Amino acid sequence: MLSRIKQLLLLTETDLNSSSVTLLQQSVLRIILSSGLLLVLGIVLHSSWQAYQIHAWYIITITSAFYIALLLALYFSSRLLSVSKTLLLVIIFGAGLCMLFFIDNFELSKLGLLFVYTAPLIALLFFNARVTLAVMLLNFIPYLFLLYSKAPINLFNFSITLPATPVYLHSLLFLFFNLCIPLAVMRVFSTLKRNALTLGQQNQLISQSNQLYQDIFNQRSKASLLLTADGDIVKANNKARQVLRSITAEQRHITDLLHTTASTQAAFWQGHDIECMLIADPNIHVLLNHMCTIEQQHHLVQLDDITPLKQLHQKLANNHQKEDLWRNYDDLTNLPNPSFFLQLVKQHSADSGGLMVIIRLCHIKAFNQQHGYHTGDELLAAFASQLKAALPEDVIAARLRGVKFALWRPLSGGSTSLTTEASRLVSMLPQQLALSVGAINPVFEAGISISGRQHASAEQTLEQCESALEQADAYNCPLSFFQPDTLQQRNAELQLLSEFKTALQHNTPELWLQPKVKPDGVIESFEALLRWQQSDGSYAAPEKVVALAEQYGLIAQLSSHVLNKAIAIIKRFHQHKLHYAIAINLTGSDLLAAPFYNELVHIATHQPALLQQLTLELTENSIAKHQQPLFDKLHALKRLGYTLALDDFGTGQASLSMLNKLPVDTVKLDRSFLLNVPGDPRQTQLVQSVMLMTKALKLRLVIEGVETEVQQRFLSSLGAEQLQGYWFSKPKPVAYWLVHFSQQKSEESAAENAT
Repeated sequence: MLSRIKQLLLLTETDLNSSSVTLLQQSVLRIILSSGLLLVLGIVLHSSWQAYQIHAWYIITITSAFYIALLLALYFSSRLLSVSKTLLLVIIFGAGLCMLFFIDNFELSKLGLLFVYTAPLIALLFFNARVTLAVMLLNFIPYLFLLYSKAPINLFNFSITLPATPVYLHSLLFLFFNLCIPLAVMRVFSTLKRNALTLGQQNQLISQSNQLYQDIFNQRSKASLLLTADGDIVKANNKARQVLRSITAEQRHITDLLHTTASTQAAFWQGHDIECMLIADPNIHVLLNHMCTIEQQHHLVQLDDITPLKQLHQKLANNHQKEDLWRNYDDLTNLPNPSFFLQLVKQHSADSGGLMVIIRLCHIKAFNQQHGYHTGDELLAAFASQLKAALPEDVIAARLRGVKFALWRPLSGGSTSLTTEASRLVSMLPQQLALSVGAINPVFEAGISISGRQHASAEQTLEQCESALEQADAYNCPLSFFQPDTLQQRNAELQLLSEFKTALQHNTPELWLQPKVKPDGVIESFEALLRWQQSDGSYAAPEKVVALAEQYGLIAQLSSHVLNKAIAIIKRFHQHKLHYAIAINLTGSDLLAAPFYNELVHIATHQPALLQQLTLELTENSIAKHQQPLFDKLHALKRLGYTLALDDFGTGQASLSMLNKLPVDTVKLDRSFLLNVPGDPRQTQLVQSVMLMTKALKLRLVIEGVETEVQQRFLSSLGAEQLQGYWFSKPKPVAYWLVHFSQQKSEESAAENAT
């Protein structure tokens, strides 16, 4: 009954959260009309009985007409809102005028005039300011009657005064002012309060997004400017201020800092790159790149300090490579780029073999997160500068991409072994770099192979070095030499990755569900596990697919696919009246990818109801690997309403202090802890300790890997809350679980009918 009243008065949660003005007016109008109908109904019934006794049929007609008018206004409120609200205003004036003209006792009729005083408020709720002002002016007429205490002429010469008229009038005024109007205003204030709260939340998200974009702009590794259409600098990041030699760049015009000609300026605003000189130092040459024009007709511009390349250009003025200088050298390190490096290697290795090395600097991502990307660029430039100074003339050095560098050296006739030559070359690498944040000792890994006419081509040798580099370890085995089988394995992995990319494009990878149950086997929720059937019919190992996706930068796309699949399952469950939570596994690095993180924020903002059935699981290794940046993301997601779980607890690097800082709701004990339970007393005590710890921290514990009835009974006796494992069920397709629950409902229904 209460729900039907809420639907009639448009007071459901959806209605209250709506920002529609029309819906708000409909709700307020129905509140006033519904309460008015109840009030008038009592007056109509009672007054009709009294009028019947004295044969005053016109009184019955007038009161019934008002009641019918209210019914019509309520009827039109859902179809013709303008008619309904106009009719309400007419009813108020009509009721007041009837009281004024047709009640003999002028002192009583004054009460009717007070009733008309509500008309401006009604007009304000449902009409514009002009109508409200008109009604306010119209109310001066009844005001004058009250002011001079002069009753108007009864043109029709009949009276509607009844013995209970004072009761009717006082009841009408009391209930209208004390019930109808307060309820209507309360509805308006409720909507305003909710809208204000929603607006505040949206403003907070906008503020956070704005701060995020400002941070991204400021930390961008390239010097960037935001210009107006007239060339005024709106925003300059830290790198741009360094290039322009100005800390107040935002307060100036671009031509105040860079020397350009009128023709080059025109070319730039048409989207072409132009070369400029710094006014503060004409020896500094800057390449002005017009990146894009945004909606506000502002321009995003990138600045490149090409002074070193200009110097090289002068040195190579008579060289045939002059035309290819800009595209052959890396603009940060001034080293040859990959294609030019291979070209140089081919030229110098035509008659002899050579040693090729790929060097990868380690921990640069953590360094960038700690000191900023501009300092990371400083590190790479310093490393390249010292490397060039330390290497002999016959060594060719290049920057491949990111934090990778390549070296090539011809094998000398006196070389005793490949290991000796490689060690000698690696010993020339910079051991310490002096940066603005202090001195650091770079850590590196190296992949090594041989190139030459009698062996592989330069491209094949570079590929071999990449393969060897994958096997290197900065601390245990920093130098790794190419082995043919590793290349075959890498090629197989790349083939698998290529097929998986195609599968993602066609949306073919599926999610299978494994239940999380109470100790008695009752299903409480599910964990969604990736399953991808290859063209040969076999299923690829999920761990291998995830590892490849993370290694080759596909993890955010994969996680987005898993997220969308999980949401589709939740909605499909809802269609069958099933409300089980679905947990998806994340790697940590996917949360650090802006597109996927923004997707999670968008879901929390626009579909908050989904968060009740969606859990995000992260392994403790992934959290320990990324530390603070990931902590910040997790805390933000927790504030948005997500449920977080720590997976594979006990197998990684997470400390108890870290566990206390994490905003997780659930801890999942890894299956390895149950291998010998309950037979092994030490493992059993360890499981009990974890149960006590999570209980003390008020965390929910899920014990994975339950594979026997003995384990189930034993863990149940210990007071375990939730279990997961093959004893209860292996992961199975969604269709299986829908059939399972359908059969379960049928069996329960049959049992109820039988009893």
